Formats: sequence, structure tokens, C-alpha cells
Amino acid sequence: MANADRPSGFRPVGTVSGAPWQGHLMTFDVDSSNGTAIFLGDLIALEADGNVAPASAGSTQLLGACVGIYHSDPGDSTGRSLEGGGSNDLNLSLKYLPANTAGKILVTVGPDVLYEAQEDSAVSTLALTDRGANVDFVAGAGSTTTGRSGYEIDSDTVTSIASAPLRIVDIVRREDNEVGTNAKWIVRIHTHHFSAANGV
Repeated sequence: MANADRPSGFRPVGTVSGAPWQGHLMTFDVDSSNGTAIFLGDLIALEADGNVAPASAGSTQLLGACVGIYHSDPGDSTGRSLEGGGSNDLNLSLKYLPANTAGKILVTVGPDVLYEAQEDSAVSTLALTDRGANVDFVAGAGSTTTGRSGYEIDSDTVTSIASAPLRIVDIVRREDNEVGTNAKWIVRIHTHHFSAANGV
């Protein structure tokens, strides 16, 4: 059966150590100069001013993936609900943070967090022999209807070069997934901002 083409960004599913990934979360600020909407599952990078933004393809020093969005400050004009009142309330109903909107997001920050993601299969497809290799990602646009991230693994960038941001760990072992077009894979961030390899 063919794999469904359903990109959902990078979804945390565990850690290399076996510890719960939910223990590796931090809140970061997004300022209004960020011109790109942030969706759940988007990979996130730290900016020079200490704020965060969606990572672009080829980015290194990644923090992790967005897994939650907070309410905006009272008086926000975007029309989002402010039930619970205040900028420190995590709102699980928010599907994305609009572009050019200040806010806060919850990000997985553990260097050993494992993520499930779909490959884009645009030029070639990944193979089991690619496990252990490094690869880049595609920063696809998310859906404002479903809130799904459009980020995917860039399957034609497999390399041994250390600067590539992701490390392929394994194929997702489920009955609805097989090696080939639109396959889902387990990866970890290879060029993580908090990893020893990056001087932290």
C-alpha cells in the first residue's frame, strides 16, 4: 500500500536515552518582526536577539520543534481567543502563530529528542542504508486550516557532511508506512544549539 502524502512537520516521539521527551521543553519569545507563521511541528532556530523563528533549510544551531503556542498579550488585534487572559496561558486550540505577530511558543530543546517526519521524495527517496547519515530539511508552508506544519525531510540531500542538520535514525515501523515515496522516518537534530558539538 502506498504511503499517504501527509506532511506534519517534526513530531517528537521519544529520546535516545529513553527519557520522556516532555521533560525537554522551554518557552521562547517570537517578536513581531518574524515574517513567517509558525506551525506545530516547525523546526525552530534561535535568533541573534534571543527570540526564535522558524528555521530555514540549511539552518544549523537548531533548538527543536514547536509543540505549543501561547496566548498573545491582552489587546492583541489578531482575533485570537484570550480566554484565561494573559500571555502566559498555553492555548492548545491555537493551530499556528500568524506572521508578524509577537507571542510565545513551546519548543522541544533536548539534543537527544527523536522526531517523526515525512520525506519529501521530490527527487529521490530514502533507503534503509541511509540510516546513520545526515540530511537537510524542507521548510514547507503549513496549513492555516489544519495547523499542520509543512516541514519535511529533504530526501535528496543525504550526506556524511557533519554540518547537515538532521541525523537519520530509522524508518517508522508501522503497518501504514514502508520505505519509498512519502515514507516517515525517525530523525534527531544533529546540529543542535545545545549539543556539545556546537560548543555548549
